[in-house]
Amino acid sequence: MNTTRVKALLKREITDVLRDKKTLIMMVVVPIFLYPLLIIVMSLIMSAMTGTSGEKVYKIAFVDAPAESVRAIEDIMVRENEETKFRFSLSKDREEAVSRLNEQEIHAFVIVTDEKLYQINYLSAKNDSSLVTGMVREAMEIYLEDLRAEQVEAKGLDKDEILQPITFEREDLSTSEETMGSIMGGVIPVLMIISIVMGAIYPAIDVTAGEKERGTLETLITLPVTSFEMIMSKFLAVAMVACVSALLNIISMGFALGFMGSMMSEEMGIADLQITSFLPAVLVTVVVMLFFALFVTAICLFVCLFAKSFKEANNYATPVMLVFMLTGYMAMLPNLELTLMTAGIPIVNTALMVKQLFQLHYDYALFGVVLVSNAAYSFLMMWLLGKVYNSEAVLFGEGFSGVKLFTRRSEMKKGQMPGLGDVVLLICCIFLVIFYLGSIAQMKLGFGGVVVNQAIILAVPIGYAWYLKSDWKRLFSIKVPKVRQMIGAVILWGGAYCIMAALVPALTAIMPESTKAVSETFQPFAEQPLAVLWLVIALMPAIGEELLFRGFIFGTLREKVKPLMVILITSAAFALFHMSLIKFFTTFILGLALVLAVQTSGSIFTGMLIHLVNNTLSVIIIKYPLLFEEAPILGSGNMHPLQNVVLAAAGLIIAALGLRLQKTS
Repeated sequence: MNTTRVKALLKREITDVLRDKKTLIMMVVVPIFLYPLLIIVMSLIMSAMTGTSGEKVYKIAFVDAPAESVRAIEDIMVRENEETKFRFSLSKDREEAVSRLNEQEIHAFVIVTDEKLYQINYLSAKNDSSLVTGMVREAMEIYLEDLRAEQVEAKGLDKDEILQPITFEREDLSTSEETMGSIMGGVIPVLMIISIVMGAIYPAIDVTAGEKERGTLETLITLPVTSFEMIMSKFLAVAMVACVSALLNIISMGFALGFMGSMMSEEMGIADLQITSFLPAVLVTVVVMLFFALFVTAICLFVCLFAKSFKEANNYATPVMLVFMLTGYMAMLPNLELTLMTAGIPIVNTALMVKQLFQLHYDYALFGVVLVSNAAYSFLMMWLLGKVYNSEAVLFGEGFSGVKLFTRRSEMKKGQMPGLGDVVLLICCIFLVIFYLGSIAQMKLGFGGVVVNQAIILAVPIGYAWYLKSDWKRLFSIKVPKVRQMIGAVILWGGAYCIMAALVPALTAIMPESTKAVSETFQPFAEQPLAVLWLVIALMPAIGEELLFRGFIFGTLREKVKPLMVILITSAAFALFHMSLIKFFTTFILGLALVLAVQTSGSIFTGMLIHLVNNTLSVIIIKYPLLFEEAPILGSGNMHPLQNVVLAAAGLIIAALGLRLQKTS
């Protein structure tokens, strides 16, 4: 890589981004003033609402309640809620009280159905009614305690000794800094993620789809620079803008939160708060922000590369922002903490790390894992970007917008191939249908729901290909394989299985709970007859999933993307489809074996055979779990680490032999 050329290209990209003053204002200037304004306005609105609630009069009615009880409850409510105004009244019967409640003449009413049952009636859909009901309930509990005390004293007993044999109190040992850090830790990660994504997405659109629309990308490609130098300049330019934008926004929000905190410090009991205690957290957060900005930039550039216009890229930006925002909100979950497992999950690891920093918990080993994983993901995306820039079919092709499904079938050409947009739409359709229809079938039918899901996976790609009038043999790689290739497919699976078995102990040690959850998921299936279990768990996925992944998806992508990218994308999609973190790595390896078998043999039937053999073994393990305990190679994890290394190496050799037998020539 020539640094001089990269610097020149970087200067050009920065100049192009800064030239668009409207984008610059919306990306940097507006958020700097908008966030503090929103926070201040919200605090003023909350203050105004609090003042208004103090002037509100809550109306409560009583029906068939003893006069003595009514007076006691009224006195307790007034005493316990000194700043709240009440108006009490009587209703002659329940019908009248219900009518008054529905017409909002009263907020709640208490009816005594017998001597002991006091029933509070309210409208949960009305905030005032729910609020006043809580006050009435607290007053009733105090009244109950008073009655108990009177009855105990009437019997000549000591009420304190009988009713309060012990006393207790709470003492918060958390410092003011820890209390405020807990609050800030739930808010700052989300704000930081949103700021970085907003700072990166618009420059990313401008340097990719914007250049396509302006017609300057073709000229740029003709320059005497490598694709890596070109994408590196764009990457650094967008990352710089994203970091500066996020830093300015965080500083702006910090002043606003400080203003808001100073107003609320006395109410929250944190008047002795030492702001300097958060200085290390702020400094480390800046470093985290830089690493995370690299990852966000790579994702935004990769997605926007497939857009043909600025408008289309904006459409792609919406789901990207939603994914980052929703994943960032996971930091607010109370039981989710930064562990060795979560430290490797993109977006989640950054949010949890920032949360832990402001809670003043410093685990530098986990912090290092987060930074390294973000850097690794960034380099991976950079590598993918470089591959995409070398593909003119992607740069100047139809992109994700080329969805042929929306064309009338009568106007379609016979034998056409789906586009990239069709692949994305197909995956979304299958996900939605399984999420809604499949989930309902799973709940209603149990094991039968698995059959429904597999039927969906089989029917959707076949129906899609039929509607498009696709060339079935070309799309689904329908070709009768040779006997040698079938044998090679089984040998390839054997090698892949050895690698997966060697990987299982490490995954089990890292994620023991996930391993247990996966095994428990399949336990109910053991009750099914062996033939039924084999049909549903082995045969149906071997056909349906292969037609989907190694058929429709692989068959479409290999027409437009380079082979290595097709293999990785198809295998990753197959692994993600199984929706299990611990199964992702082993399923990815299996996906590699499946797609390599189809690619080298040219026949989807070799992939179906591997899938069938693999799932048949899973059926045997489910039905006869003793084999799982007695054979370490089946994944029990009882082997020595050195044995696992030898097993993985042997698996690579066996897989290579299987691939050699797979080749058509």
